[in-house]
Formats: sequence, C-alpha cells, structure tokens
Amino acid sequence: MSTPTPADARSRPSRRREEILAATVRYVAEHNVSDLSLRPLAAEIGSSPRVLLYLFGSKEQLVREVLAVGRAEQLALLERCEAEGGDARETLELLWEWLTKPEHRGALHLFFEGYVRAFGGSGPWLDFGTASLDEWLPPLERVLDGTGANPTVVLAVLRGLLLDLLADGGGGGSGSRDGDGDGDGDEGGGNHAARVHAAWHAFLDTTLG
Repeated sequence: MSTPTPADARSRPSRRREEILAATVRYVAEHNVSDLSLRPLAAEIGSSPRVLLYLFGSKEQLVREVLAVGRAEQLALLERCEAEGGDARETLELLWEWLTKPEHRGALHLFFEGYVRAFGGSGPWLDFGTASLDEWLPPLERVLDGTGANPTVVLAVLRGLLLDLLADGGGGGSGSRDGDGDGDGDEGGGNHAARVHAAWHAFLDTTLG
C-alpha cells in the first residue's frame, strides 16, 4: 500500500480537513484574514502549522478555500431567500433581514475584506470580486424578473448599505422596517443602524413599490 502524500490529502476530502476548514472560517470571521498567521490559528483551533500545510498545501490555498466557503454561504442564503420569499419585495426584505443579523456580521466582514483585497488582483484574492458578481447576479435576475429593476443596481445598493452598516463597529441591530439597532435612541450605533435600515427600505419603496 502506498504512503499517503500531502497531494493526496488535499485532493481527497476528509472529515478532519472539513473540520479544520470550518474552524478556520469561524476564526477568520473574528480576525483579519489578511493578517492570518498559521501558528496562532493552529493554536486556536487545536491543530498545528504542519498539519495545516499538509492538508491545504500553503497558507494561500487555505485562505482561498476560506473565501470560497464565505461566498458559498452567502449564495446559499440568497437561494434560500429566493425559495422561501414571495414576490421580489418580500424576498429582498428577507435577504436583508438575514444578512443584517448580528450572528452574520463576521461573515460579512470576511466577505468585504476579501472583496477589497481582490483589487490587488493576485494571491488567494484573485478574481474574488468578479466571482461573487457572477454568482449573485443570476439568482437576483430571477428574483427581479418582471419588476423592471436592474439587478446590478440592486446588488450595488445592497452591498453598499451592508458596508455602511459594518462601519459603526456595532451589531447593526434588526433588519426589520422598524428595527433601530439597539433601540436606545443614542447618537451611536443605534441611530447609525436605523438610518442604514431605513435607506434600504426606502430604496425598495422606490424600486419595487
């Protein structure tokens, strides 16, 4: 019987590899993926740099797979909204509500960090931005079919407002029409989140009625 090689480990999915990838996704959602270092990552997730390199080949490949998981999770969320929503307005309301939940904040941070780093056009970030557009636009076109709304514009507004929501450093609050962040009426994250949520609903009012 031949001895398994690192290439074998990378080409054949295993439960351990999937567990480590999932743990890494959770780790980078709380840290800057651009500053990822294998030693502290391994210590945090109960592995070792040697095992990480054996399973993924390089830190660059590990980052590339983490980014792919992040994109896949967002796409699955969009497709779930498409399946569970009603008309276009209801589907986009549901999408916004889910994306702005506090537990999804780390995933959004990871997505936008990857998107910005893609501007450099090299390394694991290569094509991240264009791939995310290619993945999101077809389901948005289906959702918006017959409404006259431009899917590219809707996606641009959605991502722009999500980025604004992340800017306050807080939890972002509820995505419902009357959600106003922490609801305490202060001048901090609550009012900031409320303005962003109101802007999204106003955009839907104007675009879809």
